[in-house]
Amino acid sequence: MLFNSYEFVFLFFPLTMAGYFICLGAEERLGEGEGSGRLGKMFLFAVSLLFYGWSRPGDLPILIGSMAVNYGLGRRMESLCHKKQVLAAGLFLNLALLACFKYLGGSYPAPLGISFFTFTQIAFLMECYREGIKEVKPLAYGLYVGFFPKIMQGPIALPGEMMGQFEKKGQTVCWERRFRSLYLFVLGMFKKVLIADTLGKAVDFGYTGLSALNSGDGLIVMISYTLQLYFDFSGYCDMAMGIAGMLGFDLPLNFHSPYKAANILEFWKGWHITLTHFFTQYLYIPLGGNRKGRGRTYVNTLVVFFLSGLWHGAGWQFIVWGMMHGILYVITRAFKDWRKGKAGSGQAGGWNRAVHGVCVLLTFLYVNIAWIFFRAPSVKEGLFLIKTIGSFSFGRINWNLAGCFNLDEFWYVIKVLGIDGWQYAHYILMTLILLSLLLLVFFGTDAVSYTKKVKPGWGHTLFMAVLFVWSILSFSGVSSFLYVNF
Repeated sequence: MLFNSYEFVFLFFPLTMAGYFICLGAEERLGEGEGSGRLGKMFLFAVSLLFYGWSRPGDLPILIGSMAVNYGLGRRMESLCHKKQVLAAGLFLNLALLACFKYLGGSYPAPLGISFFTFTQIAFLMECYREGIKEVKPLAYGLYVGFFPKIMQGPIALPGEMMGQFEKKGQTVCWERRFRSLYLFVLGMFKKVLIADTLGKAVDFGYTGLSALNSGDGLIVMISYTLQLYFDFSGYCDMAMGIAGMLGFDLPLNFHSPYKAANILEFWKGWHITLTHFFTQYLYIPLGGNRKGRGRTYVNTLVVFFLSGLWHGAGWQFIVWGMMHGILYVITRAFKDWRKGKAGSGQAGGWNRAVHGVCVLLTFLYVNIAWIFFRAPSVKEGLFLIKTIGSFSFGRINWNLAGCFNLDEFWYVIKVLGIDGWQYAHYILMTLILLSLLLLVFFGTDAVSYTKKVKPGWGHTLFMAVLFVWSILSFSGVSSFLYVNF
């Protein structure tokens, strides 16, 4: 089941909200006071399993089996002095399951969200080994892994971020928080349904006919995918955080204006933040982190980015993408280390706004080029698109490519204005949409930061209602989220 579907918006989630708070209320009345919240959390766990198995029931036994094995291993470590063998067995089983479905192929496709619930459980085992958590209750563990807002695409919550929330008593949610959470959900839905899926049409058109593109076409396809991936994935995370917030839970932030980054280090502080935290805690630090000299630090960094690329897919194009980020990350860090040493302490001098702006644009360009390999079916096709863009064979933008941006509701306005007969009218919406989105990612406020400052009122309510209705009316043409298969 997708968040951007009629059955979720009008059936599943309203019933889940009502059922959860009815359970909490019933428990309080029966207990003549504040309840433990157990009944409500049992209800949430049941509907989370229903949500996960809705479209592919065959995936549900795999999830439940994985949860049972990992919970048993975690509890086993609590009673042993020598835990390394149990941890090693748990890591092997989890990674083997992930590899079998994602990389070895087979007749049955990889279960939905397998990477996300596998990483969640690896984090649990690691914290059990480190004694960061003890005596975890089965229900709290089940919700930590299977909580429906995050099970498909994350964010990858670490035990310390979520486990305690599921062990607390019943949740109390003020109306202002519910309003903000609903607002965040609607903004995320709008980002996915109206922005990401519109861009996706242009991206799909471009990648199905690379040989017919000129340099301008290729540039538009490249930028469109960069924007599509951001609005699609961050839109999902906004929706997930909004859903959890309406139920009284907090999910960790996963995106924070990554395209405003002036270098690749800053980019990874704002892009897929929870994946970065996971690799830092459970791969980079165990490898030695930065404790064994600069050379080892740089090698550890490259290992992390190599495995990050491999996690996203088995094709060489994902390895190229990961290593492009890893190499630039090491170069940038080495440069910063060199400057720090030259200055004695801190960084020498300061960058003015113009230099900072150039750095942002160069970082954005590099990230764009790397995303080509993330989207291309192969390294060869990725190189072909880069070569096309670099050939400077500019001309009039492909008519059909520009048409992907011509949403009916906007095209109607162009007709009313009487400019639809102009020879360049077909390109107006493409230009306006891309420029507006670029200005938004460079200068705008991200949805999470924006909604935190929102005060309930008629203006915000009306704006939210317009975006909600507009998104709902566009559901028939939407696609699944890009990260649902990772």
